[in-house]
Amino acid sequence: MKFTSKKDWWLTAIVWGALLFAVVSGFYGIIENISSVGILFVLFPLSVLLPFFIMWMWLTTYYILDDHNLVIKYGPFKNTIPLNSIKSVKKTMNPISSPALSLKRLEIAYGQYDFVLISPKDRDEFMRILTKKCPHVKIMS
Repeated sequence: MKFTSKKDWWLTAIVWGALLFAVVSGFYGIIENISSVGILFVLFPLSVLLPFFIMWMWLTTYYILDDHNLVIKYGPFKNTIPLNSIKSVKKTMNPISSPALSLKRLEIAYGQYDFVLISPKDRDEFMRILTKKCPHVKIMS
């Protein structure tokens, strides 16, 4: 089952505002310094490629629960976690960097010391399906 990432409104405003600023200021810098090839090689990646990459990650962050794995996809990155390695799941607001576009997150502990933070739109439904597929998973409060 596929779950899209929840996106906080304030984070959406920050990301899209920063992307717009990068593109506009980059093109302004390119137009103003059209004669300098060195400036062009610096500004083009920062004003076009970096915003494209961030937008790619923003639009393609989702999670798939199949019969054997939890697949986390965000932009060009993919993380596959075997369901039998998941130890626990709990709701959290941990702000560290992760493939989650909201602060309403789930912390999934797996392996010996690993964990990942994700933000499915419906956390309760995700947890219900996860515990159905993995009865050994401990739900933390």
